[in-house]
Amino acid sequence: MSKINRYVFVLWGERFEEAAAAIFVTELRKAGLLVKLVGLDSGHLSGANGLKLLPDLTLGQALLRATQAICVIFPCRSADIQPFNHDPRLREFIGQAQASGARFIIKSAAELEDFELGLCPMVYPEGEALLEFAAELAQVLSAMQ
Repeated sequence: MSKINRYVFVLWGERFEEAAAAIFVTELRKAGLLVKLVGLDSGHLSGANGLKLLPDLTLGQALLRATQAICVIFPCRSADIQPFNHDPRLREFIGQAQASGARFIIKSAAELEDFELGLCPMVYPEGEALLEFAAELAQVLSAMQ
């Protein structure tokens, strides 16, 4: 029987936090996890500080792997997700990942109930504590593989 690949998806949208996205992608890949940066819009999206990151997958491509999600990371505040609130693909992606037992991580969950998905995400810290958080997350997710 072949092993099922489990993915960590780092979502990437306009004005998301590029430093957090880069830290999560780098630290989790260093730990040997399959990490994909997922573009919520087409093209090269600029982060909160103007840095453009090239996604590995489009949201449509990630949707095909949503049931293989072990973790979904939103490198942003929940308010930054609101422009995507009515995208049925994102709702389906999150629903499938949630049904598969994926963990959800975000910077601030204060307004996430407005997204109406019933998520209970972990909240990641800011600044230097983010590196330690990402390293600890890598250990937890590696143990779940």
